[in-house]
Amino acid sequence: MRYPAVAFASFALGLCLASTPPAAAATEVHALDRSDGSHITFQVRRGDNVARQGAILFLHGSGCEPVGSDARFVATAMGIAPGHAVVTVESYGVPPDGPQAELIEGCTAAYWERNTLQQRVVDAAQVIARLRQASWWNGRIVIMGASEGGAVAAMLAPLVPETAAVIVLSSGIGVPVGELIRAAVPAPVASEAPRIFAEARANPTGQRRWGGASYRWWADAVGVTPAVMLLQTSAPILLIHGTRDQFAPVATARATRDLLARQGRANLTYREYDGYDHFMRDERGVDRRPEVLGEAAAWLDRQGAR
Repeated sequence: MRYPAVAFASFALGLCLASTPPAAAATEVHALDRSDGSHITFQVRRGDNVARQGAILFLHGSGCEPVGSDARFVATAMGIAPGHAVVTVESYGVPPDGPQAELIEGCTAAYWERNTLQQRVVDAAQVIARLRQASWWNGRIVIMGASEGGAVAAMLAPLVPETAAVIVLSSGIGVPVGELIRAAVPAPVASEAPRIFAEARANPTGQRRWGGASYRWWADAVGVTPAVMLLQTSAPILLIHGTRDQFAPVATARATRDLLARQGRANLTYREYDGYDHFMRDERGVDRRPEVLGEAAAWLDRQGAR
């Protein structure tokens, strides 16, 4: 992805426990109306044909590629929470079947104009409201987000009383997004950031972009510290981070650990992997994601959330 690729690089590249989801996972595609007349597209995949089951909401990283068509997301979520229905939500302005209109720098005009962290939270909350009407859902949901999706997960979880557990991977949610950006980029880019942020706040438009994100996105996100929202949930939280993360420096994850500790919260499990990068590759370039995600699955099992 682009930037805020620097801070929230997409976790789409092979984040999986298996190469493809089980064949039994039929995809249901649903649409909900937003108040502005646009539509939220979300997908549900129920791997087990049982009358009642929990759900795992998988929140993808940044970018405007259709998440619903990526089997790797489904495989990841099903591997972590077997027996759960996997729910994914498309970002604003992302057609689930690919672009139907002219693209601007690879994305639709609607994406640039309306996609923000807050919009993703609102959309996901609306999807969960619809799940409450589903006869198959047992009323328990695991909220899992990687990279930018981790920020969305942190902001969403306290708004959902059915949250059974929260898993955040490779997301520097413990500091304001603007601070995270400045910590992750080269010094010349960091020195330019305050001017860009001020311009974005003064004119939050989708027609101007910097580093792969619109001014509207920056205006919405720059002052947000997503981890603060986690203080409002009692659900168990698993935070996974590598010490060699090149997009979200490990200090920004430790800040989440320290924030919750200062407030006396005991519901956080913090897993820091020495030498692992944003994509859970070790210093030799070996992909450690299967092991890391396997440990996440074991943690979730111990919480009784599966």
